[in-house]
Amino acid sequence: MPRLPLSPDLDHLKQQAKRLLKAQRAGDPDARARVRAQQVRGVQGDPFRLTDAQWVVAKEYGFPNWARLKAFVEAEAPAHTPGDNALSNRQRFGRDLTLEIMAAAGRGDSEALGARFAAMPLRDILSVRQSLAEADGLGAVVSGLVDGFAHAKPRVRFDCAGALDHMADERSAGPLRRLLDDPVPRVRRAAMHSLSCDACKLSPLTHGDDLVPKLIDMARHDPSVRVRRAAVPALESYCNDARVQRTLNDLARVESDVVIARAARQALRRLGVQDMNS
Repeated sequence: MPRLPLSPDLDHLKQQAKRLLKAQRAGDPDARARVRAQQVRGVQGDPFRLTDAQWVVAKEYGFPNWARLKAFVEAEAPAHTPGDNALSNRQRFGRDLTLEIMAAAGRGDSEALGARFAAMPLRDILSVRQSLAEADGLGAVVSGLVDGFAHAKPRVRFDCAGALDHMADERSAGPLRRLLDDPVPRVRRAAMHSLSCDACKLSPLTHGDDLVPKLIDMARHDPSVRVRRAAVPALESYCNDARVQRTLNDLARVESDVVIARAARQALRRLGVQDMNS
């Protein structure tokens, strides 16, 4: 198994995936062997894609999927280079940003808290998360974001749910689960992603037994097609559950929405699951 360099570069990893894609499509035997080793199987009508090549590269480096590899690399990326003249400015910016976030949490301003996170690039979010953890301020920020779930404005609920993708801890698992029943589709999507994506968090959330059935129901029956489309990758996080495999198989075979059907086929292929009805 190859090992990541000490300072991994995401662009370099993307180029690796593109080279693998090109070689696989050209019939290169080494590329085909790499793909077979990771149990990525072709499906009629669905050619080998860049997302599949990224999946293989991630698995080769010991990650369960590309999202986790990407999150790891972005979290490890330095915000500056040694000797950079802007270092002190960057440090001051990070300090001021953390203080701003803590102040919003301290005064119970969930709207400002969620909006600030929504406007921040990933690097700043990760930097603030580290600073909050070191200052023992992460708990107050998580509580402030959870309080935003009760806000009358859907935008606030959406922003707060999205921020918890990176900030969530066990206290937020239950409130996020209840937010899956929000009347606004984009809020349900944000809550679903924050619940199911472990790659972006300090530690995975612990879920109750009702989460997988709820995600299955959303994939099959949610009134919003965009929520149903988002539910397929969320279900893939629970790929060892036979109920999930049956659902993906059904969606791949009979789903009328082509985006959902294609995503289900791709998920089954990456999981190495054969047609359960054949």
